[in-house]
Amino acid sequence: MSNISSLIGNNQQYIQPGGVDYNATANKNLLPAGWMDGYIELAEIRDTKSGTGQYIYIAWRTSDGQHLVHDHINIKNTNSVAVDIGLRTLGTIARALGLKSIDDTEQLNGREIAVRLAIEEAGEWPARNVIKAYAKVSSTRPKRAGDLDKTRHQIRGDEGRNRQANFRQDDIPADQIPF
Repeated sequence: MSNISSLIGNNQQYIQPGGVDYNATANKNLLPAGWMDGYIELAEIRDTKSGTGQYIYIAWRTSDGQHLVHDHINIKNTNSVAVDIGLRTLGTIARALGLKSIDDTEQLNGREIAVRLAIEEAGEWPARNVIKAYAKVSSTRPKRAGDLDKTRHQIRGDEGRNRQANFRQDDIPADQIPF
């Protein structure tokens, strides 16, 4: 077991390693952008290439087992903004999994979680899927990015159709936000 509280300091606790290199086995077929259900196949702590930080490597697999998408969550970095984003992402993952805190990466392995995927163009490299958000697996969440507009109209009613540019999430009670 690997406790990461010593990496991020204070009383914040989180994760642990596994040892399989999933980069060699990744499925390169692109998935459509939007929400998809799946599970965390592997979560482990890795050192950054520069050696000055650490991140949690996540290998997320679709429910059908056909596609693998990788994510990196900074937990120790010289850039404090990157660490802040990483810790907020860990908080989101914990809430989605129903955990009060993440003390060890073993708590993540094999757990079902939904992700919002995007397609990222990388210049000279081929396009790839990236994880933009994590959420609890739910039948009420939009399944594709385009479904979000449809859900907004259902929540706000027909008068919202002509004012979509003025749509604000804080117009919707928190228990009705679909993500």
